[in-house]
Amino acid sequence: MSEEKEKVKIQIEAIKTPAGEVPTVESLKRVVDGLNTLNSDIVNLSMNVASNMSAIDKELRNIRKLVAEGTVSIEVMSQKLEKVSKQLEALVKSEKEKWETLQGIMMDIAEIIKGFQTTLEESSSRVDQRISETLKALAEIIAVSAKEEQK
Repeated sequence: MSEEKEKVKIQIEAIKTPAGEVPTVESLKRVVDGLNTLNSDIVNLSMNVASNMSAIDKELRNIRKLVAEGTVSIEVMSQKLEKVSKQLEALVKSEKEKWETLQGIMMDIAEIIKGFQTTLEESSSRVDQRISETLKALAEIIAVSAKEEQK
């Protein structure tokens, strides 16, 4: 824009002719110079606007790119999180099944141990009874043997 921030005043002088007043050539030159100044200011303004629009367009493209990348990143993250979530669900389900199987096995082992304990108690009782009977028989043999030696 022109360096002057004031309004441009154009003084138009006229010559009187039989047809009426006609602007002088100098006045027309001043009008043309004023229009040229105005045109120059408009061109400079247009260039500034175009430059600013170009910068704004570039920034908008960058923003679009970032938004697109962000959207893609968010979508990728969402897909990965969903995949991890499904893997975790499968792992939890598998571990739960293993735990339930382990609990069943532990209950079976407990039943086997109870049965083994019962069998052991019964066997122990029979063995104790046989040992007791054998000790009585042995005591009787020793007693008989001792009596015979005394004779």
